[in-house]
Amino acid sequence: MLPTQFFDQDIHFAICLFAALVFFAVFWLYFDAWTTSHKNKELVKCGGFLLLALSFLLAGTIVEQSVLGKSLLGSVSSTITLILSGVGYVLIIIGRVVDPVQKKPKLTGLDATEFSDNSPKKDTSTPAPEANTKKVAAVGLSGLANTSHLILPVGALTIAVLYWRRATAGLERHLKPIAYAFLFLTGYEVLSLASLWNNSTNPNIAKLVVSYSPLWVTTQVLLFISSAILGWWVWRYLTKRFFTQLFMVFTMLTLGIFLITTISFTFLLVNKVQNESISNLQTANNVLGYAINAKKAETLADANVIAENPNIVNAVLIKSNSTLANLTSTFLSKYNVSSLIITTADAQVLLRGQDPADYGDSLSSNALVRRALIGQSSSSINTQNGVLAPVIYINSITPIMGSNNQVIGTVTVGLTIDSAFVDGIKQATGLESAVYAGNVVSATTFVASDGITRMTGVSETNSSILNAVLKNGQDFAGTANILNRQFLTVFSPLKDVNNNVIGMLFIGVPQTSILQTAGHAVELTFLVTAVLLILTTFPAYIISKRIAKQLD
Repeated sequence: MLPTQFFDQDIHFAICLFAALVFFAVFWLYFDAWTTSHKNKELVKCGGFLLLALSFLLAGTIVEQSVLGKSLLGSVSSTITLILSGVGYVLIIIGRVVDPVQKKPKLTGLDATEFSDNSPKKDTSTPAPEANTKKVAAVGLSGLANTSHLILPVGALTIAVLYWRRATAGLERHLKPIAYAFLFLTGYEVLSLASLWNNSTNPNIAKLVVSYSPLWVTTQVLLFISSAILGWWVWRYLTKRFFTQLFMVFTMLTLGIFLITTISFTFLLVNKVQNESISNLQTANNVLGYAINAKKAETLADANVIAENPNIVNAVLIKSNSTLANLTSTFLSKYNVSSLIITTADAQVLLRGQDPADYGDSLSSNALVRRALIGQSSSSINTQNGVLAPVIYINSITPIMGSNNQVIGTVTVGLTIDSAFVDGIKQATGLESAVYAGNVVSATTFVASDGITRMTGVSETNSSILNAVLKNGQDFAGTANILNRQFLTVFSPLKDVNNNVIGMLFIGVPQTSILQTAGHAVELTFLVTAVLLILTTFPAYIISKRIAKQLD
């Protein structure tokens, strides 16, 4: 029942951490090669891959602000990530350019098949990826300078081209996986540019680039594929030295522990916030129910005011419509009610306050009127068809007693449960609310895109809700799709005087608000985890080195 955005955010965090680990492993591979060769060109590539590792580690801590709310660091994390990635790509490109391609030898007088492309070759190269011509690099570098937003995809594509050329034009065919990895990384960087259109006014574009959309999922998949390919390639070399293998194993175990701990903590945090939100919704739903009961009591009290007025009693006895009309002319506006009906002892209408000229018909078939005629006051909720949507209204009725304590008529006061009523609930609770007649919205705080039109007349089709509330008369607490948005909701049955379910009461809050409530805590957890991961690499290195030294 947790928001899917929570899992999506954690998946993004996990994939970025995996990418950071892979790029750190490539950095370590080049660094290990440098400790043997002491060639400065290796250090340039080391720096590039290390910066990419840091950029992905920081990218994992970036939260989607439309879901988790305003970031603690604002746009600082995004800016630093862009700088780290851009500089990292540039350093890798430079490192590849200054390292010339190992040309295939041209042999004569020997059996050429022994050295043909189809024959197996012994890998004598340094276990590190690499390079291309200065011409291709120059094109890539010029593309980097065009715009800051294109630095990353152009840089990734340039590196892919450089590695591909080195693997195909030279002897280092083992570098092809790196070219493939950076090609997928290029796709990731290109699709990541979609975030630039997050504020688009075009609904189709906005829907396409919204957070956690299929495009966002594709972006994460491309990053994972890129990291998996590069990770598979680098792991084959890391296993060749015991110390390096031991260090990376410690690093991966540390990352796994931190990842499990972080996701578990954020899961428990968001779950607790959600449970508290449901509890608050149930309380707010009770407030909505109490408000309706209060209105029922108010309208019944208003009916008693009319029924106990001596002048009203006398007018009923003489069955004077004009007298009743004069006596109650200001009643509707004074008591802010929707209708007033006065009948005789035989259920004949003497007055309709909302239309004094409409009288004389019989209400003998009305169950509430029959109750009042035998001396019982009552209040009930009823529904009737409206122009655009059914109407929920409260009817409170009380008998009019004569001097001999006999019932001489009835007074019915009605109040419509309209949008103004639910607006008052929203002002008190800050939550969206609605009243349903059956499964159709009668009054709601939801408005259309114009900010004015109420979203009444919309039917609820969720079978779980309908079965629990309308069929079984029980409360429903959980998630529901309301007007194409996920809400954490509580539905409760709306019953008439005979305890029959005639509708539903709804209280809800957008599901993303759960994450926004815990947003800063989740983001801070990601940031602390990233810092701790960086710090733990040093003890992992020292421990691995000592173990390897003892075994040697």
